[in-house]
Amino acid sequence: MIAAGIVAAAIAVALVTGPPRREGPPLDPRSDTPLGTSALVALLERFGADVELSVGLPDDEDDVALLLQDRLDRDQTDAVVEWVRAGGTLVVTDPGSALTPTVVPLGLLPEAEPLDRGRCSIGALGGIGAVDGGAALRYEVPVGADACFGDGSEAFVVAQAVGAGEVVAVGGAAFVTNDKLDELDNAVLAVALLAPEPGRRVRFVDPPLPAGGGDETLADLVPAGVTRALAQLAVAFVVYALWRAIRFGRPVLECQPVQIAGSELVAATGRLLSRTRAPGAVADAVRADLRRRLRTRFGLGPHMDHDTLATVVAARTGRSVESVRAAVDDRPVTTDDELVALVRAVTALDQEVHR
Repeated sequence: MIAAGIVAAAIAVALVTGPPRREGPPLDPRSDTPLGTSALVALLERFGADVELSVGLPDDEDDVALLLQDRLDRDQTDAVVEWVRAGGTLVVTDPGSALTPTVVPLGLLPEAEPLDRGRCSIGALGGIGAVDGGAALRYEVPVGADACFGDGSEAFVVAQAVGAGEVVAVGGAAFVTNDKLDELDNAVLAVALLAPEPGRRVRFVDPPLPAGGGDETLADLVPAGVTRALAQLAVAFVVYALWRAIRFGRPVLECQPVQIAGSELVAATGRLLSRTRAPGAVADAVRADLRRRLRTRFGLGPHMDHDTLATVVAARTGRSVESVRAAVDDRPVTTDDELVALVRAVTALDQEVHR
């Protein structure tokens, strides 16, 4: 009876709590977290779309491709452009992508205010009202391109014809996250861009890693000459070890090397670095490490320039754009005081990001 009671209680808890929530990185279509996009997948399937989540680039069977984060290398980018020229529709929500128009400098949209449709020349978005774009950016509208949610020269959504296809650039992916998809007309905008008609095949672009294929193992790829050289080195090492291990006569006491205290080593290294008088090299290393951490923290693409990175981080942390830019850009550092100021700015930004 006790065992049956425990099983019944476990079943009741499972029924009440439901299936476990799937975790994942930001914008992951399989993640149920607020920053995931699993709700977008369910929405598109509800409207009759065939959603493809497998790793790979769009092919002839795909009608629409969604690029939430641009992690494509140069060859993969060229392949996607060729797919668009053949008649595909690509929707890009990463402002740092090479496939989007130029971002308006300091063109960050207010996160708390909805985006009105404004001047809209994209026919598929004609009946959409205001949307919640989150911390989004605006693009400069190229000549001959269509745009929506802007004034005609700057817009949140820009559509450009490329060959027989089209590239639609959106100034941010926040509107399709689980947290914001049900806000205002965000869901309507997502369906209008990705699945305006039932039966469309929509691919979430997840580029494959640039790794080689084939059935050969690592040992098969090593030339025979290298294998023989390594074997000879191994034999030579064994012979040398045996020769050094043999000691004729009685044991001889040997003087041990002087151990240097860890604190003294750190102090000596610091004195050597101080004598070089090269704060610029230290500043470059600190900034590079900070930019890497920020891109990983906010799920940004590796190709995003410093100004756009500063704009996005400032919007998500509440700090001023200038203070963030001072910590991430490559302005020269020539004195110790400037280096100290930079380290303080980086430390303050790190504390704000991990708050």
